[in-house]
Amino acid sequence: MTFLSGIGLIILRTLAGLLLGLVVLRVLLPLSGARFRNPICQLIYQLTNPLLVPMTRLLPNWRGLSVAGVVLAWLLAVMLNALILLLLGSALTLPLTLWLGTTTLIQFVIVLYFWTIIVYALLSFFSPDPRHPVVELLAVLATPVLRPFRRLPPHLPGIDLSPLWALLTLRLLQYTLAYIGLGSTLF
Repeated sequence: MTFLSGIGLIILRTLAGLLLGLVVLRVLLPLSGARFRNPICQLIYQLTNPLLVPMTRLLPNWRGLSVAGVVLAWLLAVMLNALILLLLGSALTLPLTLWLGTTTLIQFVIVLYFWTIIVYALLSFFSPDPRHPVVELLAVLATPVLRPFRRLPPHLPGIDLSPLWALLTLRLLQYTLAYIGLGSTLF
C-alpha cells in the first residue's frame, strides 16, 4: 500500500464511520424511544430523510423497526468494504463483500453501544443536566441495554455496576462473534 492509498483509507474509514453512524442511529433512536424534539435526533432525521423516505415506501417499517434503515446501513457497509478492498488491492468477490458488509454492521452496532455506555457511565460522575440533548440521547440509547444488568448483584449503595456488566457482555459477544467468524471486518 502506498502512502496516498493509506491516507485515502484513513479518510474513507472516517467518512464511512460517520455515514454508517448516522444511519444506524436513525434505526436505533426510534427503537430506544428517543424524543423526536431532541435537536440531535432532528439533525439525524434531516440528514437521513433524503435516502430513507423513498426507501421506506418500498420497505415499510416492521414493528417499529426501520427495515429501510437496516437495508441502507447494510448497503453502506457493503459498499464501503468494497471500496476498502479495492484500495487495498484485494480480490473483490461478491460473497466476500456481502459477508464483510454484514459483519461490519454487526460489529459497528456492538462498538457503538460499547462507547455509548462508557461515555454515559463517565458522565454520571459529573452530574450533567439530564435535559441536555447529548446526555438525553446517551441515556435513551444506553438504558435499554443497561436495564437487564441492573438486577445483577452485587447491589452497592450509590454505585451502579450495570455498565460494568454490560461492557463485559458486549466484549464477550464481540469475542464470540469473532471466534465464529463474524468478527473479521475491514472497517
